[in-house]
Amino acid sequence: MNFDALTLAAVRSEIEERLLGGRVQRVASPKPGALALEIYGQQARHSLLVDVDPDKPRVRFARQWPRAGMQAASPLLLLARKWVRGARLVEIAQPPAERILDLTFALHGPEMPEASRTRLIVEFIGRQTNLLLVDEHGRIRDALRRVRGGDGRRRIQPGAQYQLPAALDLPEVAAANPEKLRRSGEQGGQAWQVLVRGVRAVSPTLAREALARTGYTAKMSAGEVSDWAPVLQGLAAILADAERGEWRPTLVPGEGGWQAFAPYALTQFEEPCVAMASMSEALEAFDAATVAPEPARDMREERLERLIASAMERATRRLAALRNELEGSAAADELQAAGEALLAFGHGLPAGTREFEHDGRTITLDPRRSVVDNAQRYFAGAKDRRTAARETPGRIRRTELELEFLRQAADDLARADSPGVRQALEASLAEAGYGKSNVKRRAASTATRWTLGTHQVRAGRTAAENHRLTFHESSSDDLWLHARGVPGAHVMLRCPAGTAPDSVIERAASIAAHLSAARDNATVEVDVTQRRRVRPIRGAGPGQVTYRGERTLRVAPRTPEEVGAERVS
Repeated sequence: MNFDALTLAAVRSEIEERLLGGRVQRVASPKPGALALEIYGQQARHSLLVDVDPDKPRVRFARQWPRAGMQAASPLLLLARKWVRGARLVEIAQPPAERILDLTFALHGPEMPEASRTRLIVEFIGRQTNLLLVDEHGRIRDALRRVRGGDGRRRIQPGAQYQLPAALDLPEVAAANPEKLRRSGEQGGQAWQVLVRGVRAVSPTLAREALARTGYTAKMSAGEVSDWAPVLQGLAAILADAERGEWRPTLVPGEGGWQAFAPYALTQFEEPCVAMASMSEALEAFDAATVAPEPARDMREERLERLIASAMERATRRLAALRNELEGSAAADELQAAGEALLAFGHGLPAGTREFEHDGRTITLDPRRSVVDNAQRYFAGAKDRRTAARETPGRIRRTELELEFLRQAADDLARADSPGVRQALEASLAEAGYGKSNVKRRAASTATRWTLGTHQVRAGRTAAENHRLTFHESSSDDLWLHARGVPGAHVMLRCPAGTAPDSVIERAASIAAHLSAARDNATVEVDVTQRRRVRPIRGAGPGQVTYRGERTLRVAPRTPEEVGAERVS
């Protein structure tokens, strides 16, 4: 699937909207060839993921801070932490029709009377995809993939002057010659290939879409296209929408997940496309559904993973549909006004009228219906949209809570250390309406327990255990700990005296970080508050809570054994 220049431009516009002027708080490397930046902008924290894997390059926002982490910091990561962490994003650029993203960060410090600028440049150019840090004078600080240069290749080495990659010698769509494309098509091949090799910055997906919107099929041979002018016009229309910033991020359903994404509506597939709230959300959903399964797992684990993934896909589609419905609810007043205008001024319209002009507005009519019936249809549409405006926000919230419950279930499964825990998770999902379970009801399992000196630490292994531990097995003075903003275990620190030493709380927080989806990060933020300040969310799944009065610790994830905790049998 093509991460092309248009897709990058759609993500770039999201970055400009959310992050311009924001401050970088964290820099990590989730895996080789990737950087994750946590940037505080627009009064919120955002996780920006940059991945230059040649097989699946990406730049997008992530809902959660990436869970994986490299064991040893690479030289590029260390430099990024030095020059980018703590800096503000002051400029965002993308050369026209290129798959290159240029982010400029300004860093102030005690040794820097003037802001030092560093550019993080991401080049998505096939197998040469690269990630570079460039100083304010245009010199390369370092790059993920160094190149000695020579034989027509750019020199990409620390200290070398940065140069943009050479652009392909192809015409823009406005300058493309239909007759030249026709002659190129006579050489054979498929029609979409003619566009890719004949027009600048056209990916296979974009080429097939331009053909589909002109009445051709995606698999049409080049020789069957007699006139390329309409195809170029369709291509120009897609690009014009992009230049105006009119993005329409979409996904196309496929067997077991999604088969395509684009920043525009896709009509080339038999399946109808699904509108998404943002290009980043579309990319994240697409990537989540195409992750290769890990081998050597028992059948129950594989079945549960498929069950959770399928439920998350359905919930994601439903959430996208609800958001579209909510956007449409804003037209209620316009529909009401159209109906009232028809009743007030539409009498005497001849039968079969299709349009009615009133007060500078064109009102579309069904020619088979009377004026009164058309007005009633507008009133009914206004009523439906007002109902949506009242009810849809609640349905959106319930669906978001459902997705959070499913993400928690996915993390519970990843942490499951025994068949018994997987059985309990299967039963819990079945009780929530996901699949069926033949597991017989058993006595409630006990949360895992450890001791830290004279203090006891307990942690739930499933959402049901989290709920039971927090609200039925703990006192109001106990401390409740949970990794901030990610799925994870509820961890309780028993405090008979109402408090505990800071060193004990910090060790318990490290355990909570380890028992979360962020366990592979170098550091994790963990919220700590008294149990009395934790409340279940009404109507949500087990273990879903709100809380207040918390303080946040930044700790390294560590196993209970690493912090000196002893397991209680």
